[in-house]
Amino acid sequence: MTADAETGPLPSLAYVYHPQSFAPLSIVEAADGVCRMIWIVDSSDPDAASMQRLLRRLGPVVDSAGLTIDEVAARVAELAPDGVLSMHDGDLVWAARLATALGRTFHTVDTAVRLTDKFEQRTALAAAGLAVPAFAVIPEDAGPAEVAELAAAFPFPAVLKPRRGQASRDTLPIGSAGELETTVATLRSRPAPAEEYILEQFVPDPAEQLGGEGFAPFVSVETVVEQGRVAHAAISSRTPFRWPFRETGYCTPTAIAPELQTEILRVAGEASAALGVTQACLHTEIKLTDGGPVVIEVNGRPGGGMSEMLERASGFSLLRTALRLAVGDRVGLAGPVPCDRVGYLLYVFPESDATVIEAVEGLPELRAVDGVDEIVLVRGPGQRIDWREGSEAHVFHLMGTTRDHDELRRLIVATTTLVRITGRDEPAPVLEKG
Repeated sequence: MTADAETGPLPSLAYVYHPQSFAPLSIVEAADGVCRMIWIVDSSDPDAASMQRLLRRLGPVVDSAGLTIDEVAARVAELAPDGVLSMHDGDLVWAARLATALGRTFHTVDTAVRLTDKFEQRTALAAAGLAVPAFAVIPEDAGPAEVAELAAAFPFPAVLKPRRGQASRDTLPIGSAGELETTVATLRSRPAPAEEYILEQFVPDPAEQLGGEGFAPFVSVETVVEQGRVAHAAISSRTPFRWPFRETGYCTPTAIAPELQTEILRVAGEASAALGVTQACLHTEIKLTDGGPVVIEVNGRPGGGMSEMLERASGFSLLRTALRLAVGDRVGLAGPVPCDRVGYLLYVFPESDATVIEAVEGLPELRAVDGVDEIVLVRGPGQRIDWREGSEAHVFHLMGTTRDHDELRRLIVATTTLVRITGRDEPAPVLEKG
C-alpha cells in the first residue's frame, strides 16, 4: 500500500486479530488505500499463533499473550495507531479496553458489553422501549432447585442459549419447565467448562408469510454508524432455519415487501441507539411477527459473510467501510446501497444429523450451475460433525449471485437435488485424562 503524495501517509489501524473472523488477506485487500495494519495477536491461541508468520509479512505484530491491557497498550502506542478495531464478538470488550487505554475511538467498554452479553443487551433494548421477549439468566453455578424455581415462573415455549455465544452454538428450543431442567442438567454434565445461559421466551412466527416466498420470517440489517449518525447499507433475507435454530443462508437485497422494510430499518436504528453505538458497522438480526419487527440480536461488527455477499451484489464493501470508520475516514453513507444482482451465501447440512460424514457427491455438478461463484467444502469424508455447534456445523457453503430471487430459489433446490451427503452416527472418542 502506498499513500497519495497529496494526502500524506496512510493512517494506521491496531487490529485485534482472531482466526474466526475475517481472513488476513481479505483485510489487507480492503485496507488498500485506507490504512496500514498493526496486528495484535494472542499467541496462546494455537490457531492465532499459526498465523503470525503470515501476519508479520502484512505489517507489524504485537503479541498480547500473557500481557495486561496496559502492557499491550504501551507496545501498541510505540507504533502510533490512529484507530483500534476488532470484528470478533469474543474480543470486543478487550478491544474496547485497549482503545480506552490508547485514547482511540472504538466501542466504549459499556457498549461492548451490551453488544456481547445477551442479558445486558436485552435489558438495554427493553429500557429503550423496544419489543423484547421475557428473559432470565441461568447462572453457571445454578443448582437443580434454582433452575426449577426459575422454570416454574417462566412463560414457555422458550429458547435457551449461552449468555455469550455466536453462530447458534448450543441454541435450543425448550417446551416446558421439565425440559429446561433436563436440558440444563445435560449441558452441565459435559466436560466443557460451565457457562451462564439466558432463557428467552420464544418469539412466535407470523400468521402470514412476511419473509417472502421460500424465505424465513427473519432478516438481518447491516448498519453503518458514523459519529452517531445511523445509515443502513442493506437488509438481507434468510432461508428457512435448520432445526433447532441453525442458519442455512442469506441473500441481499431482501425479498420482503417494501412497506415492511421501512419499519425494519426504524427498529434497527433504535436498537443501535439503545446500545450506545456511535462509530461502527453493526449486524442486527430481526424476526418478523404479527406485532411488528422484534430485535433478536445486535452484533457490534459486520455480519459473517455479509460483506462479501453485499459486495458481489452491489460493489459496496462493509469490511472496507469498517476499516474506514475505525481510522476516522469520512464514509457518509446515504442509505441502502443499490444492488443489480442478488448476492447469496448458503450453508448446506447433511439430510440427517449424522456425526461422521461418509461421502459428499455432486459438487462438480453444482459448481456448473449458473450463479455459483465459489463452493467451500468444510467437512469431507471421515470428518466429525456436531449439530450443537450451530451454523458452523455445515458440510459446505456456496456463494455467488443470481439475477433475481426466483433464480436463487431454483439454486437452493439444486443444493439438495444435485448434491448427496451421506453420513453415519458414531460415538465421539473418549479422551483419557493425564
